[in-house]
Amino acid sequence: MASLLSVNAITWAGACAPVVRSGPARQETTWLAYLGNARHDAAAQETLNPDPRPLWRVGVGRGVRGSPALGESVVAVGTADRYIVLIDRASGDVLWRSRLDGTARSGPLLDDDQLYIATEAQPEGRVYAIRLRDGKALWKTRVGSVVAPLAFDGTALYAGTEMGLVLRLETDHGEIRWRRQLEGAVRGGPVATPYGLVVTTTIDMLYLLDRESGVIRARLPLPGAVLATPASDGRHVYLTTTSGSVIAVDLEPLSIRWERHAGEAIYGSPALVGDTLYVLSRDGKLWIVPTNAPDGATNHSLDIVAVAGPTPLVSGVLVGSVSGEVLLVDPATGAIKWRTQVSGPIEEPPLVRDRQVVVIAGHGNIHTYR
Repeated sequence: MASLLSVNAITWAGACAPVVRSGPARQETTWLAYLGNARHDAAAQETLNPDPRPLWRVGVGRGVRGSPALGESVVAVGTADRYIVLIDRASGDVLWRSRLDGTARSGPLLDDDQLYIATEAQPEGRVYAIRLRDGKALWKTRVGSVVAPLAFDGTALYAGTEMGLVLRLETDHGEIRWRRQLEGAVRGGPVATPYGLVVTTTIDMLYLLDRESGVIRARLPLPGAVLATPASDGRHVYLTTTSGSVIAVDLEPLSIRWERHAGEAIYGSPALVGDTLYVLSRDGKLWIVPTNAPDGATNHSLDIVAVAGPTPLVSGVLVGSVSGEVLLVDPATGAIKWRTQVSGPIEEPPLVRDRQVVVIAGHGNIHTYR
């Protein structure tokens, strides 16, 4: 494809790139949840050029951890070598790099003029608020090792730790309002819903917590471990498990609405567009599941191995593989409409904004296409 041949179109910035300029004071468009919103459909109205070409590539360290936050003019990422990095989305220039006390395992959130990010226990896990303009830490709060994405409900942050502790933090100064100890580790990000905070743990359990007090309102055993952040439409959550199940859960009352088996393990988050759920299993099957008629689910075998979830667009569905392939798939036929190759494994879904594809690859590289 032309995208593989146009290497001269790539702009490269090394991991030690100096600050080019300050970041913007704020962004009009926020990124308040993992993959942009609770449904994971932030790119559902996006289209791509017929044959996207390489735009820029930048290396930001030993490895990017978690999914980026996309603003209208910036990309923010956390790294394995204890930095949060802000990048100009048009040029790929590194605007600033801010040192963290530990390794970022999940990506940042973006709220107007600041970023939120958490670190794992190397040496100790904290949640940070970082000023968007210059990378200054406004506050940091010790919480324990966080490897799951943070959640934000417009008022407060929620974090879940590897020790099963769930916390609510106020965003003004990082004050912890409540703590709730659960059984099992939290690997998928909490999800804030009108019915409470949904938290899954590695003992195959879903908890529904009161967002104001942290009190456990209900719990629901699950048929497998959930490692990916669920998708939600506010009344339901949609989960994927390492045993290959796709599960719809009613939040009121808390109960399993339906379960569909997808074959192999599913490590990536599902995406919900309207009443259709998109799921990508480890063995490279792209599932399209009508949420009101799950028995009508269809799938396409893509001959890849995948640990990241799919990204539905108007133009098709983007998927990434552990060998670095990026595919645009026709959801009706399974035909490959566009493909490219990046360096190293893809562990987070490709993102799209304003027809720009952003791919987090191995070795700390970020690739973009347009």
